[in-house]
Amino acid sequence: MTLPRLTNARLVIRPFEPADADEFVRAAHESIETVGKWMSWCSPSFTRESALEWFASCDQDRAAGRAFDMGIFCATTGQLLGGAGINQLSPHHRYGNIGYWVRQSHQGQGIARQAVALLREFGFERLGLFRLEIVMGVGNTASEAVAITAGATFECRARNRIFLHGQPMDAHIYALIPADVCDKENSITLSEVNGDR
Repeated sequence: MTLPRLTNARLVIRPFEPADADEFVRAAHESIETVGKWMSWCSPSFTRESALEWFASCDQDRAAGRAFDMGIFCATTGQLLGGAGINQLSPHHRYGNIGYWVRQSHQGQGIARQAVALLREFGFERLGLFRLEIVMGVGNTASEAVAITAGATFECRARNRIFLHGQPMDAHIYALIPADVCDKENSITLSEVNGDR
């Protein structure tokens, strides 16, 4: 499929390009304290070669329809703000996982929440998925807040769900389904009718 750029007024989500590699490394190194706590690749050993290998892997997975991991960029300046995507796709059951990270200098600005909204639309409307999961290690309150703000429903605490820094770890699983989007749109419409803007 031809992959469109996913955009809103503030963000562009697009495939990584080789020219993004140096900025990706800078974003990773500045984010070790926050992102690195929950994503083991984000470490001092991450290099330009690491970035290029990741970009090539993303290209291969996207071409095969296995995953759609991309970069988040500022719509006005083009600066790399982080990464987001839909991966762990199950073609038969038509669900996938939404992942995201935002570089430390731009955290707390609603970037991840907006990225989830763009990916939710892409997953349901373009990929034809019926379910999108957001999985985070227990204690990752920032990622959990994004899932909640994006309208995802908490479903369970899954034991030993993720493997992080050499150890299995429990995770919280949130999920979105197409009906959630319809319910949210309907509630907004009812609020406007009732004058609750």
